[in-house]
Amino acid sequence: MARYRYEAQNFEGKRIQGVFEGDYEEVVTMIREKSFFPTEIKEIKGAKDIKELNLFGKVDKKSIAMFCHQFASVIKAGVPMTQSLFILYRQTENKMLRDALEDVYEDVQTGKTLSESMAEHPKVFPSLLINMVEAGEVSGTLEESLERMAIHFEKDYKLQRKVKSAMIYPVAVLIVAVLVVVFLLIKVVPTFEGIFGRMGADLPAPTKMLLAASAFVQENGLYLLFGVVMALIVARIYIKSPDGRYNWHSLLMKLPVVKKLIENTIAARFSRTLGTLTATGVPLAEALGVTSRVVGNAVAEKALYKIQEDVTKGDSIALSMERLDLFPIMLVQMTQVGEESGTLEGMLSKTADYYEGEVESSVGRLTAMMEPAIIVVLGGIVAFIVLSIALPMFDMVNLAGG
Repeated sequence: MARYRYEAQNFEGKRIQGVFEGDYEEVVTMIREKSFFPTEIKEIKGAKDIKELNLFGKVDKKSIAMFCHQFASVIKAGVPMTQSLFILYRQTENKMLRDALEDVYEDVQTGKTLSESMAEHPKVFPSLLINMVEAGEVSGTLEESLERMAIHFEKDYKLQRKVKSAMIYPVAVLIVAVLVVVFLLIKVVPTFEGIFGRMGADLPAPTKMLLAASAFVQENGLYLLFGVVMALIVARIYIKSPDGRYNWHSLLMKLPVVKKLIENTIAARFSRTLGTLTATGVPLAEALGVTSRVVGNAVAEKALYKIQEDVTKGDSIALSMERLDLFPIMLVQMTQVGEESGTLEGMLSKTADYYEGEVESSVGRLTAMMEPAIIVVLGGIVAFIVLSIALPMFDMVNLAGG
């Protein structure tokens, strides 16, 4: 059945607009029965499918948090649901989010629930938000659910930004250093090759290695660049696959300092998400299922699915967490206290605050270790290049002096 977007007005100049599912004649009849006459009727042809092909658009957590804040404020002001969605999609700047909200607005007008409409755009609306909206619709606390989601996504965005910001400097230093080494091999070393050739002396082993490396880079530079790019693409595709993602996350969790950072991040997201869901009355087993999908780590996802199964069978969360040996002891103990005292939501919220602070500290320690390590390694490479060039010079000076 076709879907039409229509606009109409009456003789007093009042205008209406909306979406109707049916035949063209039925749209016209519906408008006329309301004592309006149509000014525009346009069929919606695969709009959602076209919008979902947006490969370059992205909806970050900051935009989702702002959307939740605005939505909660508009509903709190007493504006009807459809009118609220219309206002939101018209003022949203992010194109991908705006297109999705337009579809949600149209779907809600045809009788679908808000959560059902949002669920048709999984690339835009996180599963956590969809579940919270559904819980809010059922319990009549949609405004409260949206406000909680706004706070949740703001905190998650800040946590994500701290980690990314801390990694910018080491990565930038590494890239610049690699470019400097490549420049030395391509531009500087070849100028000395002619000098060494005219000397006619037997060159030291480090110098021979340097000249061979320089010649190899000059002759095969494009192939090397192509190989590196292809290797990165293949690695990215592999990591995006279920097995590759799990293996990659397992590898990262075996690295000494990185392991601590990942464990703290998992603990912070687990606590914040599960606490938010349980606060709005989402059943515990279902809340664990949602948490497993948004925790952002394949190893943790698998563990949380196991916890969900155990809780469904009647076990406590803390007991199941303790068996897995994945979560920090403090998180397990705080969860146990929350379960036994009936204050799980409050305990998880406090635990999330603590581990978000620990993530910041872990990032600081990681970057503090990475920076000198990068400098030492690349300094060693540059020192090897300088020494390889200087050794034949010393030999030439000694021969001249003799």
